Amino acid sequence: MNRASLIKRIIIGSANFTQEYGIIKKKINLNEIKKILNLAKKNKINLIDTAESYLNKNDVYKKINNKFKFSSKILPDKKWISLDFCQKKLKDHFKNLKSEKIEIIHFHDTKILFTEHGPKIFNNLEKLKKKNYFNKIGLSIYDTDVLNYITNHYNFDIVQCPYNVLDQRILTTGWFNKLKKLGIEVHVRSIFLQGLLVKKEFHEMKHFKKWKKKISSWFNWLENNNISPVDFCFSDLLKYDFDRVLIGVNNIDNLKEIINFKKVNANKTFNFNTDDNNLIDPRKWKLNEI
Repeated sequence: MNRASLIKRIIIGSANFTQEYGIIKKKINLNEIKKILNLAKKNKINLIDTAESYLNKNDVYKKINNKFKFSSKILPDKKWISLDFCQKKLKDHFKNLKSEKIEIIHFHDTKILFTEHGPKIFNNLEKLKKKNYFNKIGLSIYDTDVLNYITNHYNFDIVQCPYNVLDQRILTTGWFNKLKKLGIEVHVRSIFLQGLLVKKEFHEMKHFKKWKKKISSWFNWLENNNISPVDFCFSDLLKYDFDRVLIGVNNIDNLKEIINFKKVNANKTFNFNTDDNNLIDPRKWKLNEI
């Protein structure tokens, strides 16, 4: 993949558009959101990732008159076995997005798919897909353990999963190649692991002190080689044919740095991969510890 192609594959994450999110629990103000999206549009980045749980009747998208496309996550429960209920829920959701239709509907959680209700709910969404409510059905995962069952029981179009220099399970388990062979798109997120890989001060927080030596070695290596964390993380993505790359930013300068990233010399490598879930899975972080 070349640099220009990678930029066009970016999806703008919007978790911090409507709520406090990330390690520093930051919510972006509306003016900054508009600046971010204007810059994105200029660079042919036109897909925003959101979720039903992010919105909470927040009307941020009604105040942004840019014709962006949306990828959105839903959390179906057993009520979704009714096709009428599915239609109503999605129509209400689309209103919050100021959109008649969205590109992708993602299951935000896999649990319902392992129940007796899963196949019926998925079938309802396939029917709505045929009626052009959306173009693709995706699944957001935190780990690859669920994929064997999922790919044997459901016909997903997309799997959205974490990937970064610390967390390479989608590659090391072989699932990236398997999904590609099945014709399933792979969208990656957590490229900067909520900022842990780009903000040196974060590893001073109590939860991360256990890995201080490891994280320090990352920043020391970057400094010794005169490489910025953003440049390395995005250059690393060039090695793989990920269909989409989901990023989160806190301001327009973050997005500028990503769009203008400098390709790192391919000969410079750093083996940083780990399978320690307490470090690579943000759900396990205890950031309120004193």
